[in-house]
Amino acid sequence: MNRIINLKESMYKRRTNAFLILNLRNIYYLTGFSGSSGWLVVSNRGDFFFTDFRYKEQSLREVNRDVEIVICKGDCIKFIAEFLNNIGIKKLSIEDCVSYKTYNRLSKSFALRPVNDIVEQIRTIKDNEELVNIRQAVTRAEDAFREIKGWIKEGITEASLARRLDDAIRTTGSKNPAFDTIVASGINAALPHATPSQKQMQSGDLVVIDWGAESNGYFSDMTRAFLINGSNIEKKIEIYNIVLSANIAAISSISINALIKTIDKTARDIIKHAGYGEYFGHGTGHGVGLDIHEKPTVSQYSKHIKVTHGMVFTVEPGIYLPNVGGVRIEDMVLIRGDSIETLTSLNKELEIK
Repeated sequence: MNRIINLKESMYKRRTNAFLILNLRNIYYLTGFSGSSGWLVVSNRGDFFFTDFRYKEQSLREVNRDVEIVICKGDCIKFIAEFLNNIGIKKLSIEDCVSYKTYNRLSKSFALRPVNDIVEQIRTIKDNEELVNIRQAVTRAEDAFREIKGWIKEGITEASLARRLDDAIRTTGSKNPAFDTIVASGINAALPHATPSQKQMQSGDLVVIDWGAESNGYFSDMTRAFLINGSNIEKKIEIYNIVLSANIAAISSISINALIKTIDKTARDIIKHAGYGEYFGHGTGHGVGLDIHEKPTVSQYSKHIKVTHGMVFTVEPGIYLPNVGGVRIEDMVLIRGDSIETLTSLNKELEIK
């Protein structure tokens, strides 16, 4: 219920008396409902969770008892509009992820105001329950990786290694991997979001593996890179060590209340001064929780965002050289008061296979 109280405080600041939430991740965060069809209205007339008959029993089990459960009859949008009009709600703020079709229908019954990031901003600060699940997701991902690490070797295909890792992630307790696992080797490692292919790992290949696990809807996200032994690997060792230095320095630069863009700058300056600035084109990190990519964004464009107690985000600098390969090293960090805790624990010194 504290989450809904926090939401109502944010709504008050935005002069919002009634708010329709459509994003199922936000609904889960606020109510505990994990199904695939639901609408949540938080208002000064009461808080209502709407769903259909299929989810009646599930919502009774899951939804916060302080939220009234309402089972829609017939057309759910029409039912919700009539219900809210009957209790005197005529003006309605609505998440801007709403489809045009739904917006158009609701606009016939309400003065609508699309809003963005109200719930997402609250989700930036993780509570203790969330941290338990995030830690569990990290542990599951790392345990899974340890199971398959011995398969990183010459001759195995990217797709085969990815399947083994995905299976191990499920074995550790995750419903599914947190996202489509990335295994990229050789020149494919120069693609930040490569799709695992039938390419076999070869002598001299850099190998980038980006994966995550899940716990009660919360995710983890981490990346490690390896090198298959071979000839002419000096440049690959060089870029690995530059990225490692950027990763370590960026994490060391984190401090409470500092501008979050300084983390990005620390990593980016090291890579730029080493002569590879043009080969690091993405941000240095992102929040992780109910979504793999959520607030805060750790970027040079995050102008006024400050490091705050309770944030969880990644630090993931990289270098990607066309026709050579790439390196990314990604850790998750937690801000706890004045201390910074690195949640990920796998070795990140270069391992040559």
